Amino acid sequence: MSVPSVPRVISGSVRAVLGEGPIWDDRTETLFWVDIENGLLNSCQADGSRAASVSVGERLGCVALRQAQPGFIAGLQHGIAFLNPAPLHIQTLARPESELPRNRCNDGKCDRYGRFWVGTYDMDGTRSTGWLYRVEPGGEVTRVAGPCICVNGPAFAPSGETIYYVDSYGRAVYCAAVDSAGQMSRPRVFTTFGDSTWGYPDGLTCDASGCVWIAHWGGSRISRFAPDGSLLDVIPLQARQPTSCAFRGPDLKTLFVTSASMGLKDEHNRNGLAGAVFAIDVGIAGIPTARFAG
Repeated sequence: MSVPSVPRVISGSVRAVLGEGPIWDDRTETLFWVDIENGLLNSCQADGSRAASVSVGERLGCVALRQAQPGFIAGLQHGIAFLNPAPLHIQTLARPESELPRNRCNDGKCDRYGRFWVGTYDMDGTRSTGWLYRVEPGGEVTRVAGPCICVNGPAFAPSGETIYYVDSYGRAVYCAAVDSAGQMSRPRVFTTFGDSTWGYPDGLTCDASGCVWIAHWGGSRISRFAPDGSLLDVIPLQARQPTSCAFRGPDLKTLFVTSASMGLKDEHNRNGLAGAVFAIDVGIAGIPTARFAG
């Protein structure tokens, strides 16, 4: 990969406590991302203009665009729901972990068949009660992988035949085969990060060549791995806690990166960029955003 441009801040004055889950809406040329702890759905244009935030009234782990309907499918603290931001309307679809009040939905994305995949997280960070779920367009919810403390990702290879997901506290990224019916098989470790300087693997995405881009919480970097698990590139970031990444633009060659300010001491945020959203012109094409078919 040629040396990318220096990451630049595009989110204006917005500094999230726990920024996460960037997605690019090619229909409206809008970037959406969440501030989980503040329960905010944020949005702006690619240059940071027309910035807006909508409060949903509870922790908001992730959103994914819907194909034929306005709004989003969302992973919230209480469960999985349809979310329309203007005017605000939330329609609960499922509460897969209603018996675990300290669990919440975390990261999630759609596959090419219009299914929504979402992970959960023990907010105390101590119990392995987090799972990866698959949500069908008709609303059926199936538990498919886990348990661990915090499930991050997921992301899908360009063919749609491989899923990547993250055990953040275990510092491991997994992959598995996935068929057209959404059935997973042959799960295996894709890569691990035993060296603490890497931080914790967090959100991730895939590019058009099948490589995997990973945000490293506490590691101040984005990494890029080949499909065989070999490390290709590392991009330093001016924020200590990058959380996730997504491609945008007409050529999908700009990478948006969200970050968090949560829990940072002043010496780790002297530049004031913790919680910002960054744009990096990487010169490598990503994959168009998949939408929920329900």
